[in-house]
Parts: sequence; C-alpha cells; structure tokens
Amino acid sequence: MIRCFLAINLSTEAERFLSRSIEELRGLYRKKVKWVRPENCHLTLKFLGNVEEGTINDVESKVRQISSTYSPFEITLGGTGVFPNPRFPKVLWFGLKGELASLRQLHRDIEQGLTCFGFEPDNRPFMPHVTVGRVKSRSWKTSELEKFLKIDPPPLEMAIEKIHLYQSILHPGGPEYRSLASFPLIKKR
Repeated sequence: MIRCFLAINLSTEAERFLSRSIEELRGLYRKKVKWVRPENCHLTLKFLGNVEEGTINDVESKVRQISSTYSPFEITLGGTGVFPNPRFPKVLWFGLKGELASLRQLHRDIEQGLTCFGFEPDNRPFMPHVTVGRVKSRSWKTSELEKFLKIDPPPLEMAIEKIHLYQSILHPGGPEYRSLASFPLIKKR
C-alpha cells in the first residue's frame, strides 16, 4: 500500500514568502504550532490515502486523461484563515485567489473521475488553501491569532500547469513527499 495524494505545487516565489512568514510566526507562537516545512507546502486536490500499488496506474491514467482537458491557469496567494474556526483553531492556512472556477472544476472532475476506483468523493465543500501549520496547544486565545489573520500576502502569481501525484511517507520529524508522477494541463485555449 502506498499513502498518496494529488496536489498542485506552489511557485518558488510563493514558497519563499511562506518560508519567511513561517519563520516570523515561529517565534510568536513558540511550541503551540507544528509548522509545515515550506518545501512541503502545496494545494491538495485529493487525498487518496493508502492505495494498492496495482491501482496507482489506473489513477495515473485517469488523472492524465482529466488534466489533458485543461488549459493552464493562474492563482495567487490570498488571505489567511483557520479550520475549523478562530475559537478552536486546528489548522492555519493561506487561501487562494484568481481563476478559482477552473480550480474548482478541476477538483470536481478529479473527485468524480476517481470514484470508479473506489475513492469516495469528499462531502465537504472544496476550500482551496495551503496548510502552513497545525495547532498543538489547547490553551489558545483568539487574540493570539490576530497577527496571523492580518497577514496580507503580495499578489504572487502562480501558473498552474501540472497536477502531481505524491507518496507521503510518515516520519517522526514530519512527512516526506516523493513525486510519483506529474500530469500537465495541455489543452490549448
């Protein structure tokens, strides 16, 4: 079994911005947040979980078919937010702006396209975001979130040109992501 997910990578500029932001916030929140390594920041399109090796080829074929029907599009980092809510934050994230209609349709097509292999569609509404931290402490004050929630990222454009299939290998120090395949968005406009 291979634990894997489908994702979109961030631009180098967006990754650098997140790296600087995380470094600044690390001192502020001390041990209350487990931060995502900037090189691991991405936009998850579909978490597949543990997949049998024989199914991986089927997934790759279907995602390649879906991606070939899309033209590249652009998004930018947006504001910040938390899941599930500011009173009980568990996940700190940066939102996205730009061609979100294309992104949402791509997500829907992947969700529907993979049902034939037994992957259940996510019933929650798709909220495009990039997770940057997971809250570890239960002693959290809403006022402590103010600095994070006020971050206004610069309009760093990211050209979405590929979907990536990653294997997620869990380690005590954090996950390691290995690229298994990439699927270009190749439809001509």
